[in-house]
Amino acid sequence: MKLCFNAGPQPMEEYFAFAHENGFPWMELSCNNPNNFLNKWNPGRIDGIKRLRDKYGLRYGLHSASFVNAAEIEPTVKVAAQQHLLEYVKLAHALEAEYIVLHFGYHFSLFMDEVFRCLIDTYKPVVELAEKFELPIGIENMNKMHEDCEVAYLGVTPEELARVFDAIPSSYFGLTLDIAHASLLPGGVNPFIDRFPDRIVSTHVSDNDLVLDHHLPVGEGKIDFKPIFQRLIDVDFKGTLNIELPRSNEDRLLSKKRLEPILAELGVLEAALRP
Repeated sequence: MKLCFNAGPQPMEEYFAFAHENGFPWMELSCNNPNNFLNKWNPGRIDGIKRLRDKYGLRYGLHSASFVNAAEIEPTVKVAAQQHLLEYVKLAHALEAEYIVLHFGYHFSLFMDEVFRCLIDTYKPVVELAEKFELPIGIENMNKMHEDCEVAYLGVTPEELARVFDAIPSSYFGLTLDIAHASLLPGGVNPFIDRFPDRIVSTHVSDNDLVLDHHLPVGEGKIDFKPIFQRLIDVDFKGTLNIELPRSNEDRLLSKKRLEPILAELGVLEAALRP
């Protein structure tokens, strides 16, 4: 397992020196912000990111913008949603990212068979392209919303994820396990690890009160990380533990400081700090 943090919302170039100076071997380059949307990329910027990677001896994955509904059922918009996903896979490949985090989107609690049909149809060429590039896709399990909310995320439960994974079998199509999101459900992360022990590409790490997803620094909520990391060790997970917090580098460092003793107790800290 490798310690990591999400590089955003500022232009991601600004985070490489911070990562190097503070002992982070990995970054997850975050496009979940206007500074790093697809329209902000060109060959020169891509080359600049790779030069920074080499200068500081870092490694990275890419986190796509999650605002687009990949489960879109309106035909015209569905075409654009698929293009959005394909373009992010192409960007990750051009950046030589080692994985990409994508999302299933959301629904309005209507026409659910059509929602899943469209989601699967949209993702098939995306997975094919990732296979061509040998680029692992991690689908982020999203947070549960209030039961009375008409709009809900897709990919919240292991069952929703499995419905799509089973329809598109591929060794390059797996799970980015968001620990905080999973912790809002009965059983926490265990049903996800039980269902997909060999399909976990990466993880997201933040804390919450087990009621709502606040993206708190580690130790500011109620999540018990040690048994979760032990379960990941048990299934031989070797991906990133990505500290995913909204803005503050201070919060990222605080979380790293609090995670390190846990990883040391489990005997994996030294490996977690190596690229």
